[in-house]
Amino acid sequence: MPVCMLEEQMNTARDEDRALRVCFVCTGNTCRSPMAEAVANHLSRQRKNDAMPIVAASAGLYANDGEPIARNAAEALRAAGITPTEGRDYRLHTAHTLTAQEVEKYDLLVGLGGSHCMELLMRFPQAAQRIVGMPTPIADPFGGDLATYAACLEQITAGVKTLLFSSEPEEERHDG
Repeated sequence: MPVCMLEEQMNTARDEDRALRVCFVCTGNTCRSPMAEAVANHLSRQRKNDAMPIVAASAGLYANDGEPIARNAAEALRAAGITPTEGRDYRLHTAHTLTAQEVEKYDLLVGLGGSHCMELLMRFPQAAQRIVGMPTPIADPFGGDLATYAACLEQITAGVKTLLFSSEPEEERHDG
């Protein structure tokens, strides 16, 4: 998504005096997208009170509804110091498939890979201006060991920071 379109979505949320609503989307909603959701919510909580809030969620394109977050995904988040968000506790996450009704709730739909963005565009063409990909596609760690998930989390964290938090002055960010 061009920066101007991303800024437009942020400005709309700001004008309406509400949080920017973001949904991270991957294949099964057990690894990448719940990790991205947890990172975005964690980073949003670290910002100054006057910064526009960001509320992140996640979904899958082919999720087995009800599946828990992958054990290594939850462990990688914990080891990285990503704290659970009240009401969006990644430790309690269960996978679900993105629906057309859900799509309408979000300002941004973030595909974790290029194929996710293409699938989002095919399924939900009415949301084309709100679909964006991560700055760098994130490979699926499914079935990998903890080190694989930790490396994936590093890529996700860098992408989330670039996509949603890079335009903030340094003093407004508090990595903690």
